[in-house]
Formats: sequence, structure tokens, C-alpha cells
Amino acid sequence: MEFKVVERKIGWHKDFDSSHFLALPYDSKCLRIHGHTYNVDVEIWGDLDERGMIFDFNHLSNLIKEVDHRILTSIEWIKEEGDHIIIVQNDKELKLPKKEVVIVDAPNVTAELIAEWFAKRVAEKAGENVKRIKVRVWEDPRSYAEIVLER
Repeated sequence: MEFKVVERKIGWHKDFDSSHFLALPYDSKCLRIHGHTYNVDVEIWGDLDERGMIFDFNHLSNLIKEVDHRILTSIEWIKEEGDHIIIVQNDKELKLPKKEVVIVDAPNVTAELIAEWFAKRVAEKAGENVKRIKVRVWEDPRSYAEIVLER
């Protein structure tokens, strides 16, 4: 019996260190600024493009460089933007150099929304050959959020 290709998929794993805090309607330690060594798993299904690739791993490495050793914040918490960004939330007012902040276009900076941020960035670089994208973001060895995008 002859084998045939029924599916192609690539997988990629990387960790990065970032800090964040959450906006929550109840008392929680996560209201305070804290950091994680996040782990990101990306799986991408699709057909080979003209280069013989489903997706270029370099795009994924560049995403990690963008978030590593930075503070992740919600776009809704930005009160001023220029060379410095002023973040106001949870009785905090932080003024940080722009290069140290990653603005997440979401109302909060939960693991779920960080996973969605990653998935959208992957989708922006995906060719027409990409059929499905799965991103899993681990905050710690026990807790992750996952999102799947499909065409």
C-alpha cells in the first residue's frame, strides 16, 4: 500500500520573559505588576509554497524578539504616547520608554488575549497556502491559553 500526503504541519516552540498586570473587578495578586517566563507553541497547517515551506520560522522568532523582556499592556490603558508611553490602570501610572512596551490591542492582557495577539501576528505573515494556525501560550507549567484560526 502506497502512502500519500494527507496533511502538512509545522510546529514551533519558544519561551520569552515579559511582565504584565491585569485589570480585574475583584482583588487579586494579578492586579500587581508581575512577570512570567511564557512558553509559546505554534502549529501551522497548510500546503507548501513556492519555497517548499508552509511558513517561515524566522517570522516566529521575530515575534519573540518583539515581546521578550518587555511589559505587555492593553491599548485601552495608554493615556499618552510619544517617546514614552504613559499607562494608567489599577491606581498605577507608569511612564516607560516606548521601546520597553508592547501594546496589545485588547481590553486586558490575559493569557487568552496574548495567545490571540500572537495568532493574529502569525496570520498577518501567512500566505494563501496556510489553512490553520494554533497558538498555545503557557504562563507557567500548569496554565495555558489556546486559540485556533482557520480559513
